[in-house]
Amino acid sequence: MKLPNGEIWVDKQSDVKFWDRYLSVFDEIVVCARMRECESVGKKALRSDRDRVSFVGMPDFRGTGGIVKNYAAIQRALKTALAQTDCVIFRAPSPISMVSYNIVKRSKKPFAVELMNNPMTHFSSQSMKSFYQPLIQKKITNQTKKMCLKANGVAYVTEHVLQELYPSTARIKGESNRYFESYYSTINLSAESFVNKQWSDDLPDPIVFIHSGEMMDYRKGQNVFIETLANLKSKGFSVKGILIGDGDKRQEFEELAAKLDIRDEIEFTGWKSGFALVQKELLRGHIFVFPSTGEGLPRSLIEAMASGMLCFGSDIDGICELLPEKLLVKELSAEAFTDKIVPLLENWSEISALKEQLFEKSKEYENSKLNIRRRAFYSKLKKCTELYNRR
Repeated sequence: MKLPNGEIWVDKQSDVKFWDRYLSVFDEIVVCARMRECESVGKKALRSDRDRVSFVGMPDFRGTGGIVKNYAAIQRALKTALAQTDCVIFRAPSPISMVSYNIVKRSKKPFAVELMNNPMTHFSSQSMKSFYQPLIQKKITNQTKKMCLKANGVAYVTEHVLQELYPSTARIKGESNRYFESYYSTINLSAESFVNKQWSDDLPDPIVFIHSGEMMDYRKGQNVFIETLANLKSKGFSVKGILIGDGDKRQEFEELAAKLDIRDEIEFTGWKSGFALVQKELLRGHIFVFPSTGEGLPRSLIEAMASGMLCFGSDIDGICELLPEKLLVKELSAEAFTDKIVPLLENWSEISALKEQLFEKSKEYENSKLNIRRRAFYSKLKKCTELYNRR
């Protein structure tokens, strides 16, 4: 969002501190992103503009139709941004990475990919309901594979999973000054972010379950979360649900809760900008339930682990690198999640050891540790660019 005075504001993640990771290596960065002009922003918005960071806005398009309608303007914005840069970093897969890949490739400038999720699952039939879903899934998955092979550098959010599905040239042929790879999460957790609350050995009344994620579609599984809580209530457990997030599907999820006679037990908090506000909600809960249809390495799950919560998640993509087998659910259904959760509710004293295990795992994603790998990766891209410019 761009205000009349030129300030840039966002509703999640990319605040002024987010750019530190790039500015620790590069002199300046140019951000090419979808943008709309606004007269004002809400209280939950985050300021993003700062020194050494400039922005090139493209139309705030949505979906395939939006790309077609705004194609000329999108290409103009990309060319403007490219003219100001020596190299490119894609945060992929995303609509912008898809429409900009060919123009960046034709520029022959060095580029890197920060691979954030698995498009095969992210655009699966479970994740999105569209006549064009099979075509979109195939197109984006194939292009992501090509991007990773053509990129000078690829940084994955997972340690193993995405590397096997979308290998880089460095993985196939070995690292060099021209080709390299790394792995790190996009999360930003300081040492002060880790809060390990202590629980009683007695089953809480109520047991507070939490979910966090956008409500734009079914990818994050809010419907399965609601159905799971309804199942637990029917089995006699005293439950409360907290759903953090907002989006086009919120009303549908609220109606589902009412239909299942659990609306009074579920609180919809709306969108929370910034981890401090999200963690304030997480610290109210006991169990984080994340029935995602596809992920890279979900930040919301790591944030819950870092807030001392017990977590259950789908047995898919990078979630498998975060949770032990006992907390992974193989089938994406409320019945499967219920069957996993109930035994631990009936043996509540076992939970302390499990939540301690998750809390210690979350510390691997503390910002200072991730920044070492981030800086090393960006430094390799900078060196690659310098070698390219000498040619």
